[in-house]
Amino acid sequence: MKQPTAEAEQRRLKLRVAIKTMVYVGVFAILFVLFSTFRNSSQGIPAVPSKIVDVSRMQMGEAMFLNWEGRPVVIYRRQDSEYSTLRTIDERLLDAKSQSSDQPEGALNAYRSVDPEWFVAIALGTDQGCSLTHLPADSLAFQQQPWQGGFMDSCRKSRYDPAGRVYKSQYATRNLVVPPYGISAQTVILGQ
Repeated sequence: MKQPTAEAEQRRLKLRVAIKTMVYVGVFAILFVLFSTFRNSSQGIPAVPSKIVDVSRMQMGEAMFLNWEGRPVVIYRRQDSEYSTLRTIDERLLDAKSQSSDQPEGALNAYRSVDPEWFVAIALGTDQGCSLTHLPADSLAFQQQPWQGGFMDSCRKSRYDPAGRVYKSQYATRNLVVPPYGISAQTVILGQ
């Protein structure tokens, strides 16, 4: 049996050192990513600057779509006729009481808003994140009843009532997300 030369031994030693170094760097990188993830998740959602929106010229039944720090938002001024509709439980809704919904504590009610006159939501459907459109009330039937108004996503046409609650038997299975906001005089303050 042939004895390894000093040169071959030197190459093996360098190879072992290189492999160990790569393993240590890989483990360090994985640990860094894990700790960064835990650290960031414990800090909560990063703060988004507030935005003041003048809604003084909006008519009842009108929806305003705008951009808030890269997120589309809809502000909808409800009509008087919608208040009683929202207070009654519609059996066609998947989560009528908004128990599995994402909304601020002050909006956990039948209107899903801090003020019954105004509805504010992230203007993305909860199925594929597609943009929303406002669909006014119409005599055409939706699930065997006249459409009472609300929203529809642009991809797979999932529908939501004027409080952003999703209907059953659709692709979307979650209510629209209501961001933190406040209302003062004739302004909506997003991120409050």
